Amino acid sequence: MTAVDFHIGPRVYRIDSSNYFDLSIPVAFDGAGLSAFGLPPAGVSTVENAWFVGDTRRGGSCNVKEYQFIPHCHGTHTECVGHIVDQEVLVTEILKDAWIPATLISVKVENGADCPETYIPHKADDDRLITRRTLIEKLTSLDDEDFHQALIIRTLPNSPSKRTWRYVTAPYFSNEAVAEIVRRGVEHLLVDIPSVDRMEDEGRLSNHRLFWELPPDAHDLNLCKAPFRTITEFIFAADNIPDGYCLLELQVAPFLGDAVPSRPLVYPVEVP
Repeated sequence: MTAVDFHIGPRVYRIDSSNYFDLSIPVAFDGAGLSAFGLPPAGVSTVENAWFVGDTRRGGSCNVKEYQFIPHCHGTHTECVGHIVDQEVLVTEILKDAWIPATLISVKVENGADCPETYIPHKADDDRLITRRTLIEKLTSLDDEDFHQALIIRTLPNSPSKRTWRYVTAPYFSNEAVAEIVRRGVEHLLVDIPSVDRMEDEGRLSNHRLFWELPPDAHDLNLCKAPFRTITEFIFAADNIPDGYCLLELQVAPFLGDAVPSRPLVYPVEVP
């Protein structure tokens, strides 16, 4: 055990740096991995030409592969406002915090027909929504604002099939739920779904815009009030990870893009 003490305001907390949970879903290149929006899974091919073959099983001197994948669709990824604006914004420029106080909660989704909350442009009766009232219920007992810099949301039921599912439809947030997340000062939102928005939404991405405080249908970064926030999608928080406060280490690949593969690690927090 390597104990690390840290301060949040006047209070002291402790983590064991060797005791953490990995929330990432790796990008699989064997054809059996995760995918979304009706796209095929990630793929891989051997690099070869007239004088070289990158496969030792075929007589090559070494293995050299070309990997084909889409960060938004094929594994855990972190995205920034560059996802929806005309200007180039890079995740690696936005994400500055090495350690982030976080709260992890588990929520049940609600049927659209039973939910009074709304979504732009529309919701269907059989849609599954993460709602404001569910978030408030869960955060009533986890209301320490110091740990709301990041919010990690696990949807129930929590099947391991989330690691390999081919998503055509998926749960998403009501607009009221995202507004509540913004009201609580969350800067980093982590979810185990393909998108915070409905997968078929006429390209409106209303929840992305609410989170980054960008006007409806706008694509100008200068109109964005919260470009410092990030969204991490396609996490998987196993059942043995308890709800509660933790310290988040959000590792991202050094890719220059609006969305990059990421590896969120969470460390349970103790009071020494």
